[in-house]
Amino acid sequence: MQELLIHNWPLLLFAVTGVVLVILALASLRDGPLPYERRGVLLSPAEVSFLRTLHAAVREDWLVFSMVRLADIIKVRQKTRKTSFWHGRIQNKHLDFVLCDAETLEVKLAIELEDETPSRPDSNQRDKFLNTALHAAGLPLMRVKPEAKYETAAVRKDIEDALGIQRKKKR
Repeated sequence: MQELLIHNWPLLLFAVTGVVLVILALASLRDGPLPYERRGVLLSPAEVSFLRTLHAAVREDWLVFSMVRLADIIKVRQKTRKTSFWHGRIQNKHLDFVLCDAETLEVKLAIELEDETPSRPDSNQRDKFLNTALHAAGLPLMRVKPEAKYETAAVRKDIEDALGIQRKKKR
């Protein structure tokens, strides 16, 4: 065995060097753990407050989803010119809440809490675009002003109004 190693030492050296280089290459490609961390809460305190009232207001009639991507709710019509441009306009936008039919999960209503910060030009443009895009897609949008406390019955009435639901009159 020793004699075989002595005669073939260049081949053995080449093999060992190759293995070492492969190990070093793989080690250099590994950057360690992925650079992600938890964000924390999903919704702001104002959104959580409204969500609790919203759940009570919709009862079993609708399902509530929060932080939904606009591109998951509406899409660009087929054969539209500049499709990627229009898709890019909706790709990174989110809606605060959507109400869906409890049986089919069809989106029935988009709900946005008004921003508590003073009006900024970019938020005004976003709001105008959102209004126009949802209207073009035939999806109603309900805007809600932030309040310290929400009345469940008032939220229910606002939802029904936004959906065009006629309330039965009590006798």
